[in-house]
Amino acid sequence: MPTGTRRFAPHAAMTAMIAIWGASYAVVKVTLGSLSPFAVIALRFWLAVVCLLPFVRSGFGDQLRRARGPGLAAGACLALGYLLQTVGMQGTSASMGGFLAGLIVPLVAIGGRFVFGARFGPRSVAGLFLGMAGVACLCWPSGDPAQTDTPLGIGLQIGSSLSYAGHVLLLSRFGKDAPTVAFCLWQLVVVALAGSAAALVSGELAAPGQSEVVVTWGLGAAILYLGVLATALGIGVQSLVQHRVPPVHLALLFATQPLFAAFFGWLALADALGPVQLLGGAVIIAGVVLTSLDRK
Repeated sequence: MPTGTRRFAPHAAMTAMIAIWGASYAVVKVTLGSLSPFAVIALRFWLAVVCLLPFVRSGFGDQLRRARGPGLAAGACLALGYLLQTVGMQGTSASMGGFLAGLIVPLVAIGGRFVFGARFGPRSVAGLFLGMAGVACLCWPSGDPAQTDTPLGIGLQIGSSLSYAGHVLLLSRFGKDAPTVAFCLWQLVVVALAGSAAALVSGELAAPGQSEVVVTWGLGAAILYLGVLATALGIGVQSLVQHRVPPVHLALLFATQPLFAAFFGWLALADALGPVQLLGGAVIIAGVVLTSLDRK
């Protein structure tokens, strides 16, 4: 087992990707000014598929066959998570949606316990509770008028969190043995097809209230960020290193995603960060540090 700083190299790689995913929330807001949510999903994942094609080598057909089962399963969980979240957001407030997305943290930790037999030391348990408390603080309503939360919207968001947690656990289960590029490609194609089908069924490509897609340099840059960094690079790194991070550590790292989302929303979009949100960020960081000290 790696020791010293090498022991935390996978943690650092995953944290960097989670920071990129956190920033993508602000980037997605840019794309939604021109495109429908389903169209954004389809575009970013088809672009990610194109980004992976240069890494295809001879013998790739055999790798695709080996990775087909795990790739389709992980891709289905990821696609279901995106679709349920996209629809569920229309029936939940931003704070409720953020809190329900935070359910990924305990779900991954509990799943790691039952799927991989991961052991929870006292510091891990304390860190996990701190992470959940921090997520709750980050998602605390800031005083802005909130959309009414409907039972259907809440149920769809919970289903989305279950799907995302399943995706994370499947990557930890199969990431070590499955060929990385083939494993990633299956996932990306499944989500791209699901997003394309949803966009066609809904009949909406342009943003709600617009008759056609308005193409701008900002939209192009946002799609490149989402497709290349947040999707192709993100899922590639996740598939490559995530299985080397203990499940409870992984759960706490994902708790930092709303922290990064809040920070980049404040930096790029001037979103308000009150004292409760700042406290939540500090509590999450404390939970991550505490959990990293537990070697069980």
